Amino acid sequence: MPTQDSPSDCWGQRIQDAIATNSKIRDGLHDAEAIPLVEWGNTYAAHLGTRLAAPDTPPPDQEQVDNAAYALARLLTRINWLVSYRRKKDAAWLSRTFQTVNDLSRELLGDDAPMFSDEEIAAWIAAHETHADAELIQGLIARLAPSAPEFAAGPGAEDTPPPGTPASPELPDMTDTFDQSGPTDSPSRPGDTLL
Repeated sequence: MPTQDSPSDCWGQRIQDAIATNSKIRDGLHDAEAIPLVEWGNTYAAHLGTRLAAPDTPPPDQEQVDNAAYALARLLTRINWLVSYRRKKDAAWLSRTFQTVNDLSRELLGDDAPMFSDEEIAAWIAAHETHADAELIQGLIARLAPSAPEFAAGPGAEDTPPPGTPASPELPDMTDTFDQSGPTDSPSRPGDTLL
């Protein structure tokens, strides 16, 4: 790295490099879906680099940077899975995957992280068939974008949510009716084969 790079640029670049080499983030997506997801992931990585280099926190060690990269790659992969597997998996699997997305968002950004409510999850599951994959990707990343200036010009900057954004809490909460089990999809440590 050039010496003029700030610490936040260095950490952000390391996280971007880790997600750039992870093909699972893009598996099953066409360019119209994959490109916005990867670009959003790069912006998110830069944001994480800034958070890791905050002046009021001790400098991160390599493990902290690796954990952030791993969690972001898992978040991006789960967003992909929600769209790619939405017609192949049952509502219970989709609901669990949304819960994993929420957990990863909280792991990356803390208690103020954007997360999906049970009502939003139920609305998304009920309405996803009426939307194209690209619309759903845009809606998911807009909803999960951190409150930060670098995300202001991208998805989520509009006053109204983009198509596919779960935003219909008036739909009945369907989480109590999920009775089918889906496969386990969340390994616990870096190096496991599933992301």
